[in-house]
Amino acid sequence: MEHIMKSRHILWSAILLTASSLAAAAPVPIDLNTWAQRGPAANGTWTVAAGGASVFQSINGDPTFFVGPGSQINTTIRGSIKVETTGDDDFIGFVFGFNAPASTGNDMNFVLFDWKQANQTDGGFLAQEGFALSRANGTITNYSPGFWGHTNSTGFDVLATNYSSTLGWADNTEYDFEILYQSGRIKIDIAGGAFGTGQTVFDIAGSFPDGQFGFYNYSQSSVRYAGLTEEITPPPPSNQTPEPASLALMGIGLVGLMGLRRRKKV
Repeated sequence: MEHIMKSRHILWSAILLTASSLAAAAPVPIDLNTWAQRGPAANGTWTVAAGGASVFQSINGDPTFFVGPGSQINTTIRGSIKVETTGDDDFIGFVFGFNAPASTGNDMNFVLFDWKQANQTDGGFLAQEGFALSRANGTITNYSPGFWGHTNSTGFDVLATNYSSTLGWADNTEYDFEILYQSGRIKIDIAGGAFGTGQTVFDIAGSFPDGQFGFYNYSQSSVRYAGLTEEITPPPPSNQTPEPASLALMGIGLVGLMGLRRRKKV
């Protein structure tokens, strides 16, 4: 009897833990009123809409960031992004694992995902149409080698690129994004415009820092980010598929409990 009771307790514990982890995975809306600008103050102007559901960056300047208040590692962030002008073709994007600048400096410590509309040379460096994923870690005041040209340079390392003449963002087009940021994986999907119902632009493994999530603009005005949600997405144990396995565990647990009840009646 004692063995049966212990087995029943273990099975119920597994089922309850699985159920709670599935329930905790629901997307939660993000209030952008709790976010703040980072980097030199003159580089950007971020205006949050009433209610905190969207933010609009209105000037053309050097790299500027708008970040959340806490750690957002092992999460999935969803929302939309739209450039509401036809007057420029530069960088929009996101930062992950953001730890610096803490206020208005040029001390950089984050992972950067950026998206360029069209090829352009400036300061002797070519910015290419498409996507790039980079690691910034150091004090950077010359933005041309890394942030513009995406060359490995002091404080700036390129992790991956996805360039093409068909990958630039389009004016006045709303795109939906889904970003999985985990300690060992980054996966970024874009939908809308030429990307249709959605395409994966990066899915890479590595070792990524804990930190804040935020938005990024460089030399690009009139950018709106909206409708953000956050979903806790821990890495699955031993890289196993999480949700079907969890459901299977619940099923096995229920079958096991039924078997224990039959044995008790015999």
